[in-house]
Amino acid sequence: MLQILRRLLDEVKAFLAGMHEALVQQSIETLELELLELEHAFLSLVLGGLVGLPLAPLGVAAELAPLLEEEARILFDRTWRGSDVIADLFSRMGGEW
Repeated sequence: MLQILRRLLDEVKAFLAGMHEALVQQSIETLELELLELEHAFLSLVLGGLVGLPLAPLGVAAELAPLLEEEARILFDRTWRGSDVIADLFSRMGGEW
């Protein structure tokens, strides 16, 4: 009888641990999606004038611009390469071929 209760307790512990892991993974996925959406909103706010969206106030855009250094570098790299998808793919693989 005691062995059955221990086995049942172990199964309940394993179930709760699995539920905890699933909830953590779901929370992480939700936060990653939220981060992606916030990055899109941020880029639209700061660089929206390039595509015809209303401009953000100049003070706000100037304050946020340093945070876009990496995104601006990627944008300018893609501009220089044009529509060369193969070059973009190989450059992302880590080399200048």
